[in-house]
Amino acid sequence: MPTRPRPLAQPVTRRALLASLLTVGLTLGGCAQVTTAPQDDEREAAQVQVDQAIRAEDPAALARARMALSQTTSGAARAEQQLEALETAIDAHELALARELYQQADTRERWQSINSRRAAIARGLGEWADGDPERARRTIHRIPLPLDADTERRRLILLGALESELGNPLSAARYHAALDDQLGDEDQQANHARLWNRLTEVPTDRLRRAAEEADNQPFAGWLDLALTYRERPDRIDRWMDDHRAHPAIESGFIEMLGASEPTVRLRAPADTGPVAVLLPEGERYAGISQEIRAGIEYARDNGALGKREVLFIDSGGDRIGASAALEQAQRAEAAVIIGPLLKEQLGALTALPADGPLAIALNTPPSGETLPGGVVSFSLSPEQDAAAVAQRMWTDGHRRAAIFSADQQLGERTREAFANEFELLGGEVVDRARFDSGQTDFSSELRGLLRVRTKSDDGPFQPIIRDDLDAIFLAASGDELSLVVPQLDYFGAEDIPRYGLGLAYNGNRDPRGDADKNGVIIPIAPMLLAGTAGPEDPLRLTYEQAQLAGSLPRLFAFGADAAALAGRMQTLLKGGAIDGLTGQLSVTATGVVERQPRWGQFRDGLLKPVDPAPAATLPGSITSPSQLPNAVPPEGGASDGDRPASTP
Repeated sequence: MPTRPRPLAQPVTRRALLASLLTVGLTLGGCAQVTTAPQDDEREAAQVQVDQAIRAEDPAALARARMALSQTTSGAARAEQQLEALETAIDAHELALARELYQQADTRERWQSINSRRAAIARGLGEWADGDPERARRTIHRIPLPLDADTERRRLILLGALESELGNPLSAARYHAALDDQLGDEDQQANHARLWNRLTEVPTDRLRRAAEEADNQPFAGWLDLALTYRERPDRIDRWMDDHRAHPAIESGFIEMLGASEPTVRLRAPADTGPVAVLLPEGERYAGISQEIRAGIEYARDNGALGKREVLFIDSGGDRIGASAALEQAQRAEAAVIIGPLLKEQLGALTALPADGPLAIALNTPPSGETLPGGVVSFSLSPEQDAAAVAQRMWTDGHRRAAIFSADQQLGERTREAFANEFELLGGEVVDRARFDSGQTDFSSELRGLLRVRTKSDDGPFQPIIRDDLDAIFLAASGDELSLVVPQLDYFGAEDIPRYGLGLAYNGNRDPRGDADKNGVIIPIAPMLLAGTAGPEDPLRLTYEQAQLAGSLPRLFAFGADAAALAGRMQTLLKGGAIDGLTGQLSVTATGVVERQPRWGQFRDGLLKPVDPAPAATLPGSITSPSQLPNAVPPEGGASDGDRPASTP
C-alpha cells in the first residue's frame, strides 16, 4: 500500500504564516511610534494597514500593504519589504498581484545581496510580468538546490503556474503534487483543486500513458483517479479502497469530488426543444461567425439535428453579451446551447442551472480556468494538433526530433505541447530554435539548428548538417511555412521529414502559394482533404458547399461538427464516436471533445492524403473507445461518410 513520503518541511498554513507576520508587524509598529515627524506618521499609517491585513487574514491586502510600507523606508529595509510583498502574494497564489507588485518595486538591484535564491524567484516572476513565461520558467528551473522550505514552496507554486500558462497541464499537475507535502490542511485543499483542474485538461490517451509511466506513488494515484473518474466512475469506491492513504482521501477532496457525481455530470439533452446557437454578430467577428453558422445550417439541412428548430442568437463580444444570450436561450426552452465562441465569454456558462440545457462551448477556457461541470468543450485547438503530430511522428518511426517555432504565444504553446507528448512517448527533442513574427530570413537560426558546415570554402555551397535528427516539427503558420521550407532545403535538410500544424492549410486550393510547403505532413480535417481529391470522394460535395459559403472551410466544418455533437450526444455519452468533418470525435466523461484528425502532405502545391498511422505502435497505449474499429455507428443506420454530420 503506497504511503505518503515524509514531508520535506514543516507544513505551512496561511493562518500560521499570518500569525508569524503579525508578531513581526506588531514589533515594527511599536518602533514606528518613536517620533512624530511626517515621514514617521506615514510609516505608522502604513504599518497599521499591515497589521489590519494580518488580523483580517487577507494576504492580498497584506502584500499591497507591505509594498506601501516599503515606500516609507529606504536602503536594505525598503528592499526587504518589497521582496516580502512579492513573496506574500506568491504564497497566497495571488500571482497576477505578485507580477503587478514586481513592476512597482524599485529595489530589485539590492535583492541579490539579501538572498540570491529569493532574488532568483523574484527575477523569474519579473520575466513573467514582462510577458516571457518561458524565460521565467528557465530562470526558476536553474535555481540551485537545495532550497529552504519557503523558497522551495514558492518555486513549485510558480513552476506549476508557468507550466499551465505555457499549455502544459500535465507538467503543472506534477508541480502541484510535489507542492502538496509542504502545505497545511487548509492550503492542501486548494492545491488539490488546482491539481485536479489541470488533470481535467489532459487528453485521455496522454493521461493514460502518464499513469503507466509515473514513478511517484501519490501522483500516480492522482492520475489513476482522473482516469477512473473519466472512464469508470462506478469504480471510484474501488479506487478509494486501493488508495486509503492517498492525499485525495486524507484531505477530504474525494468527498468534495463526489463518488457519484461523474455519472450525472454530462447528460443527453431533452428529447424536445430547440438548439440555440450563440455567436458574436458584430463586425469584428462577423466573418468567423458566418462560416460557423453556414456549417451548422448545412448539417441541420442534412438531418444532423432531426426536427429540432435552430435559433441563432447574437452573443456580443464580451461576457455580458454572452450572459444575455444564455438567458434568451433559456427563455426559449432550448434543449441544447452551442456556444459561446469567445474565450472571455465562457465564464458566463457558470450561470446555467444543473438541470438546464446541455451546453457545447466552442472554445477552451483561458489558461488556469476550467469550464463548469456538465459543459462540453469543442475546439480546433492547435495544441491538440501539436500532440497529434508528436504521436504521428513516433508511429512513423522517428525518435529524435528538432523544433523550429514562431517566437510568440501560440508558438510557445504548440512547441511545448509537442515536446511534452513526444518525450512522454519516449522520443527525444534534441534541439529547438525560434524565429520572430514577420521574419523572412532564417539563415542564422537554421544554421544553428542544423549545425550547418560546408565541405570547403571554395566552389558552390554544399552544406553538411548534423546526423542526429530523424524529423523536424515546424510550429508555423501557412505563410511562415512557405518561407521556412525552401530555406530548410537550401541548408541541406531536404531529406529530413518535416511535420507542421493544421493551421498551415486554410482549406483552399492554392498550388502556387502551397508549392513551397513541399513534403510537410500536417493533421487535417477530412473535409479539407476532399478539396484536392477527385469527384468520387464522399466529402467532395460537402467541400464545394463550404467553398460557396465563404473562404474559411475549416470553420464551416467546425460548425457542422458542433451540430453533429448536439444531435449525437446520446451515442457519444455511451462511449461511441462519430466521423465528423474535422475528424473522428468522441467525448470524455469530463466533457472534452477529443478529435482524431486525418493526415495530409504537401506535394507539388497540393495537399494529398497520407496513409493513416497504426495506433497500435504507440508505446504503452490502450486504445480508447473513439479509436476502436467497431465504434458505435450513427443513430439511424446512416454512414457518416455519406453526409457532413450524423443524423440523430
